[in-house]
Amino acid sequence: MPSVLPPPKAADLGDYYREPFLNLLAWVRGWEASVLLPDLVAYARHFRRLSVLAQRLWVRLLLRRGPAFLGTTLAYGEVPKVEEATLELLLTGFLKLEMTPAQLPLPGLAPGTSGLPRVVRRQRELATARLFFAYFGRTDQTLSDLVLDRLQRRSYACCPEGAPWPSREAFERAFALHRAADGTWDPALAQGAAGRFRRQLFYALAYPGSRPLDEARRARALLRLARQAERAGDGALALRALGALPPGAGAGDTLRWLRRRGAREQEAWALSAQKAAQGAVRGLGEEGVAPTYDYGRGRALGGPRVAQRRLTLALPSPLKAGVAEPYALAALAPFRGWHWENRFPAWVLFMSAADVLFTPVPGAFTHPRQAGPDDLFEPQFFSRRAGALGARLEAVRQGRFTLTEAQALWHRFGGFENPLLPRLVPSSALWRASAALGAQPRRWAALLAWLVAHPGRCRRGFPDLTVLSEEGELAFYEVKAPGDQLRFEQRVWLQALATMGFQAECLVLQRATS
Repeated sequence: MPSVLPPPKAADLGDYYREPFLNLLAWVRGWEASVLLPDLVAYARHFRRLSVLAQRLWVRLLLRRGPAFLGTTLAYGEVPKVEEATLELLLTGFLKLEMTPAQLPLPGLAPGTSGLPRVVRRQRELATARLFFAYFGRTDQTLSDLVLDRLQRRSYACCPEGAPWPSREAFERAFALHRAADGTWDPALAQGAAGRFRRQLFYALAYPGSRPLDEARRARALLRLARQAERAGDGALALRALGALPPGAGAGDTLRWLRRRGAREQEAWALSAQKAAQGAVRGLGEEGVAPTYDYGRGRALGGPRVAQRRLTLALPSPLKAGVAEPYALAALAPFRGWHWENRFPAWVLFMSAADVLFTPVPGAFTHPRQAGPDDLFEPQFFSRRAGALGARLEAVRQGRFTLTEAQALWHRFGGFENPLLPRLVPSSALWRASAALGAQPRRWAALLAWLVAHPGRCRRGFPDLTVLSEEGELAFYEVKAPGDQLRFEQRVWLQALATMGFQAECLVLQRATS
């Protein structure tokens, strides 16, 4: 993989930071006129009218945390005349003084040796946030991400030219949804006096106007809002937030919520909880099977039956997270074994279909800094690429797509940022396990078909241990420490792997008594 670039020289810092921002502005200005947002047009126009020194100072301020700064700290090597640049930003509305002109005369800026105002505040904050959202498609990325990309030479899939949003209204809805989701992180929502703010966020999240690009983000925000409302004693709003979850999202949270509420609320919400649970099951490909809810124990029961094996081991006490798996692996004493969890299925999907993942399907890649298609974890992922994915599955099944082709895909796409794998060179152990999988084309095709139908399965539920026998057979084991229970998605994975022909078991650990 390419190494990190050396730090830039002081003389080059101005353009090193400024040029990525200019590229960002140029890309946004290239949108179609019907989609181009007027405030962003004005923002880009006013920025380009600034002098080079004022532009350099502005991008430096965008890299700093917080909206307000002491004027005496505005000192950068690439901005030799910082007083003049500050005054220009003040006069053009990019900055404002925290003091009134009467208190601090503008022509002289401020008394003292530096000649800078005591405190300045960034202006155009909303326009800046909208600009970054237009470029990244997310609200948690800023100019620092552009600079890091340049330093680390990160590569992204090519975004098709043209406007990423079908209309201004679609952009505004998506931006409002993301801002609302960000607002649910505010701990003040747990206070009783924040009821109005909670309701505003609920309506922004529950009724976004049209289906947003990121349903998972909306679901997580609704769950956070429900927890905040519960802490504030607003049980009715918490239940409404859970009821507004997208199909299949948060079924377990809804069921656990019922245990904490009174009998009347349990009766009122039982039907919606079962509906959400069934939606989660359909997302895992098991139509018609839904977990039941044990009100006495307060947990979801049921699901596919899986093979279990009990192991009595000398376990430490207390048993910390991630400790039980190495003990179980040592007890199995396999020829080769690794504690990979969900990393292995993500690796199988990427090395088998990376070219299809990065195919420019219309609407899938809309932003220059996009790590994967917008619909990667959505239900329509397979249907929109059925032809290409079906051909790849058939090639794998018939042995025409081999480990050599998979390695070629890695060399072609392994440097791309992606949501499945970290940017690391795959270990020899991963290739060894992949070779064992490649020796069984039908099993490889079955596993790949299971993954491309719903790539979200790579994120959770896969067994903890991947084991390779001396004969080249792969086996998978879920490890449960004393007191732990199998989750529903773990049961589904174990049953699916067994159906594909792999050995798949749950190892239930017990403490050895002295």
